[in-house]
Amino acid sequence: METAFFNGNFIPKNEVKISPDDRGFLFADGIYEVIRWYTGFFYDMEGHMSRLKRSLKEMRISWPESDSFPSVAAGLIERNDLKDKPSLVYLQVTRGTAVRTHAFPVQPVPATVYASARSLSINPGMADRGVRVSVTEDPRWNRCDIKSVSLLPNILSLQQAVESGFSECVFVRNGFITECSHSNIFLAGGNVLYTHPESGYILSGITRKNVIRLAREAGIDVRETPFPANRLNDITEAFITGTSFEITPVTAFDDFIVNRGRPGPLTELLRTKFREELDRMIA
Repeated sequence: METAFFNGNFIPKNEVKISPDDRGFLFADGIYEVIRWYTGFFYDMEGHMSRLKRSLKEMRISWPESDSFPSVAAGLIERNDLKDKPSLVYLQVTRGTAVRTHAFPVQPVPATVYASARSLSINPGMADRGVRVSVTEDPRWNRCDIKSVSLLPNILSLQQAVESGFSECVFVRNGFITECSHSNIFLAGGNVLYTHPESGYILSGITRKNVIRLAREAGIDVRETPFPANRLNDITEAFITGTSFEITPVTAFDDFIVNRGRPGPLTELLRTKFREELDRMIA
């Protein structure tokens, strides 16, 4: 039976009961975090903890036990027999249950805390072949830096992309590439790697942060600067990053084919560096 963590306890997942007055249900008034388990360790738990606490602070949600997340995540891996399986742990924290009104509860209520784990391997075929992405205007709010559960614009944009035969949707705001519906994006022009700087327009991805580090260690010129959408024809390769799929090449933006539809050399180098680092951690 699958085990979840709910409000301080590990219980069977099918016994989790959330009030219809929970502000996460009513207003999407909550944040979430997702971390990958690599059959022996969590990747960059420190980075995930830092982002989790930042999201809580920006949303003004109080969860005094936030430092317990590493032990909660480890407990879910153990209780669900996932120690030897690549997995994801999902955490969601909402402002809690209160009478429905837009303002925060006058008397603070306990946060609703839910976490679960499931087995999920990296898709090697997708990572080797690359993916096609669509490009659209960014319909989201100006606080994309908060890992909020309010993801309706992301979902609708991705669904439209999927129905048109694409794997991801790339957002454009004020004429510049920002990020994707559920990933960060890097674009290469020659030997220069571009990615949008941290701001209210993008989520500070954990994989993004580590890819920037690995690229600079490898001597690659990384520039955290907005890249114009009207210059996509100038790029020589591109890739997306995320906890669920690590580093995945982009082979086409709508009808524009990148690098003859194949992963580029910088992408392959960084994929190798990323896997080598993981192998050292596993060893």
